[in-house]
Parts: sequence; structure tokens; C-alpha cells
Amino acid sequence: MNRRHLLLTTIVLIAAAAAVAAYLRLFQTSDAARAVNLSELEGSAVTTRIRPADASIGQLKAAGNINLIEEAQVVAHIDGFVKELLVEVGDTVNAGDPLLSLDQEDLKRAVEQARIDLASSQLRLRRLLTSADEIDLELGKLGVAQAELDLQKALQDLAAAQMAAPITGSVLTLNAAPGTKVSSGTVVATLADPGRLELTVQVAEVDIPRIESGRPVEVVIDAFPDETFAGEISRIDPFNKTQSGIINYPVTIRLLDNDLGPVLPGMTAVATLRNEPVADRWLVPTSALQEANGETVVTVLRGQERLPTAVTPEGLHGEWTIVHSVDLKNDDEVLGATATFVGE
Repeated sequence: MNRRHLLLTTIVLIAAAAAVAAYLRLFQTSDAARAVNLSELEGSAVTTRIRPADASIGQLKAAGNINLIEEAQVVAHIDGFVKELLVEVGDTVNAGDPLLSLDQEDLKRAVEQARIDLASSQLRLRRLLTSADEIDLELGKLGVAQAELDLQKALQDLAAAQMAAPITGSVLTLNAAPGTKVSSGTVVATLADPGRLELTVQVAEVDIPRIESGRPVEVVIDAFPDETFAGEISRIDPFNKTQSGIINYPVTIRLLDNDLGPVLPGMTAVATLRNEPVADRWLVPTSALQEANGETVVTVLRGQERLPTAVTPEGLHGEWTIVHSVDLKNDDEVLGATATFVGE
């Protein structure tokens, strides 16, 4: 019995030793396998070639309508009957050119009467200077001053009968005809310079920080799709407009081309509000971006070297990120992958 017990014990010990040895071999093999796999993974890390950021990437486009920069109104300052029209709608005039005249007969008579009244007042004052008391003398002086004002008013009314163009431009409207009466305050004509045009577009609030007054703009007008017109942001309206929950701000663009003859107010156009130089701007896979010491970096592979390179992200473009960096070079490879390709 003791011999049998000893034999069983020996068998159990041998089996246990064999199991321990097998486990140790398995553990060592697993560690070796994991080390091989990690080495292979590190050695085969996916790299992607960066691309220069194309000029169209990051641009902001907005549509709107062409408008006249300035419309000048010709307003009648006196009542009167139209005697003569000297222009027609569509005519081009220079600043100071006569547009129309009112009948002046009554106005001329008023001027002559005012001159007579002034001469009479002056004569009366001269007589008072030798014999009148102080009160009569003061009244005489006031009479002369009033007569001078009356003459000045009569001369102004006579001048107002001739209405001239306030600016150089085209006649857009005429609200008068020979023989008809116009009243003081009536707009009798509207003029504008057709060569001074602007485009007003709506820009979302999130894009306003990306633009500023004075920034050059490219404008394509629907009626002339093969032409590009130069523009400049002249005004960003501080008062927003909300539509369907989206807050927009009106942005005004002044067209700069000298020859805008075929361009008419009301035409639809698209403006490219952001057309910045693309130097030192790159597309890198978004997965390549890392944070290190408070900076955004990408790992660049050049030969056998891995170089952490600082970049400044500027915006997303699908699975890519637009970054700025003076240290990146064309054809650099960075650690990171993307399923899409740009420019290929």
C-alpha cells in the first residue's frame, strides 16, 4: 500500500512538472510572438505624402446681386412749371451739366423788385443818419438788412430754376415734362455712375472672422461666366439678418475694374471672399496630428529619421486638415493614413 501510494505521488509530481514546463514554454513563446508583432507594426506604420493646399481649398464663396454704389437725386427747391427738358433717360452727363429749367419770368420780376426794395431801404437809411433819433436809425438799419436778405432769396430762387447734374453719370429717371408743375421737395431726376458698382452678399456669422475690409475679392457674374472681375471688401454690416435660424451679415464688395460697361445693376454674381496665398499651407491626414508640449505636431519621415514637426491647423477638408508650417516640404511623408486622396 505504501509502495502504491509512493508511485501515485511520483506520477502526480512528474505530471505537474511537465505542466509547469509546458506553461513556461507557452508564455515565452507568446511573449516572443508579441514582440515580433509589435516590431512589425512599428516598422510598417502607414505613411502618407502631404499635398500643397490648392488655392481653392479654404476659399469662402457667397452670392448676391450687383448694385449701384451711389444714386444722386435732383430735387426741386422751388415751385414752378417746367419750361424745358435738356436730357432724356439714358443720357450720360457730366457734373454741372443742365438737366431742365423752370419758367423764370416771375422769378426775374421778384429779383428786380427785391433790388428796388433794397435801394429804397438804403436811401431811407441815409436820410435817417442826419436827423433821426436812435430808435428810427436802428429801424432803418434793420430795413436794409431785411431787403438784402430778400434779394439774396430771390437770386437763389432764380438760380434754383436751372437744375444741373450733381455727379457725372447716366440719367436713370425723369419725373418731369414741359408744361407740368413741380413742387418744392419733388425728385425730378435720378442719376448714377454706371461704372461704380458694388456687390452685396450674405456671409454666415462663423465666416465673418475670416474676412476683413480691404481684402481683395474675385467676382464672377452669371451673365459673363468666362470673365473674372476684381473687387475689394468695402464694408461689413454690423447688423445681422437671421433666416431659418442662420445668422448672416451683409458684406459689400466694390468692383474695381475700369471697364464695367456690360455689367448692369441687378445681375447675379458669386464672390470668392478668401483667396489667400497658398505658400506654406499643406494638406495632411487628420490622423497624423498629435499634441506635444502644447503644440500640434506631425511626425515627418525623411530617410531613416522621424522628425516631430510643429504645424498650425487652419481647417478641415474631409479626412485631411489644412495646416500651415514653414518646416514642411513638398513630398514629405508623415505618419498617418486616410481613405481619400487629394489631387490624384
